[in-house]
Amino acid sequence: MASTSQCKYCGSVISSEDERCPNCGAPNEGFVVNTKRQVFLPKTIEELKEYCAERGMPLLKMRFFIGEDYRKPKAFGIYRDGETFIVYKNKANGQRAVRYQGPDEAFAVNELFLKLLEECHNRGIYPDGSFPEASKGTRRVRRKSSGLLPPLLCIIFMLLLTAVLAAYSLHLHRDDGYYGTGNGTVYYHYGSSWYYTDDTGSSGDWYETDEFPAADYESYSLGEDWDSDWGVSDFRSSDTWDEINESHSSSSSDYESWDSGDTDWDSDW
Repeated sequence: MASTSQCKYCGSVISSEDERCPNCGAPNEGFVVNTKRQVFLPKTIEELKEYCAERGMPLLKMRFFIGEDYRKPKAFGIYRDGETFIVYKNKANGQRAVRYQGPDEAFAVNELFLKLLEECHNRGIYPDGSFPEASKGTRRVRRKSSGLLPPLLCIIFMLLLTAVLAAYSLHLHRDDGYYGTGNGTVYYHYGSSWYYTDDTGSSGDWYETDEFPAADYESYSLGEDWDSDWGVSDFRSSDTWDEINESHSSSSSDYESWDSGDTDWDSDW
């Protein structure tokens, strides 16, 4: 299911399925190749529901209540009361901690969305496709606290770990994009991997290769956006790209071992 947004150049409504704005032709920053498992930032309660449904998230098991004023202990949630949006956490003792209460739905949704991702990341699940390259083939398991570290230190540690992983991901993908040597072959750099093609088909075949044929590959950059004038297919519309995203996305089976007891239900958030 596609999402919609506004073109930042002309203000027209555009779909995530549109690579360019149909009104002014500007690039659509919200363009998603595979709209079946769209990667976008939910801005409404309904969009957040759709995001979770597409990824098969068992919200009841995860203790997330979207669009519901759930009153029992151990719950995260968001709901609308008139023109006000409330984001909350019900602690283990039943006490409610309100994270946000106000008129800004996008801000409220983002607060809960970030918490949802944090809980997933803590369990080695990456529904947002931010799977860290350094941990491929492994699954981080969050162990229950042994009581040796104060809760504040645990929170600080998790924040530092999240920041390190985010910085590592940015460093790893800083050179992502298209490269060419002028011989008709175009290369795509993603993370630590190289792919190449000289296929002119609409979807084309892209193949993984060990390296770019020149040491100073930075000087051969064609940019981040594909150009049809190159005479080759778009890497981000290829089966190879879909396979990469599928391997980095979560599925319903990832949540089978979800234990809500691993959540710190005594903190305010």
